Amino acid sequence: MEMKVRVKLYGTFGRRFPQARATAGMEMEIPSGASAQDLLARLEIREDQGGVVILNNRILRMADEIPPGAEVGIFQSLYGG
Repeated sequence: MEMKVRVKLYGTFGRRFPQARATAGMEMEIPSGASAQDLLARLEIREDQGGVVILNNRILRMADEIPPGAEVGIFQSLYGG
């Protein structure tokens, strides 16, 4: 069974999905019980691209489940010093 979530993409990820408006994001369907890793895979964001999923101002671990109707942000990790 699928569930709907709202996804806001930031940084270079936003450019990959022109249908995702900057302020509203985009609505998409993912399988019920999907994890942060499942969501990134559905969006074809590879692990080496450093996708970070945020829910309720908290960084999710890749195995964390996304609840139905959630609004998540996806940021690109920053590296450097």
